[in-house]
Amino acid sequence: MRYYCPNCWKDFWDEDFEVCPDCGYNIKAHNNKDYVDKLLNALNHRAGEVRHWVIMVLVQRKEKRAVPYLEKLRKETKDPSLVRAAEEALKKINAQG
Repeated sequence: MRYYCPNCWKDFWDEDFEVCPDCGYNIKAHNNKDYVDKLLNALNHRAGEVRHWVIMVLVQRKEKRAVPYLEKLRKETKDPSLVRAAEEALKKINAQG
């Protein structure tokens, strides 16, 4: 089985850690978070396509909690496609309420 740290995204094989041996993140506590918190955490994933997918899900859910995270992503990322995706997501989420 393949496991990964939801903070640093380090892959681990055949070992399910409660605390990431690489960055020290408490994986067990992360597993108790709600779905939206996990999505918001995934906005930091190293793979751009994962981040795009997360943005799409947050928009579909009309998730107002995502606004500050999307604003931060928009300001800090150097990936122009992620900047555009974050800007569009912010428009859609903010327009819904």
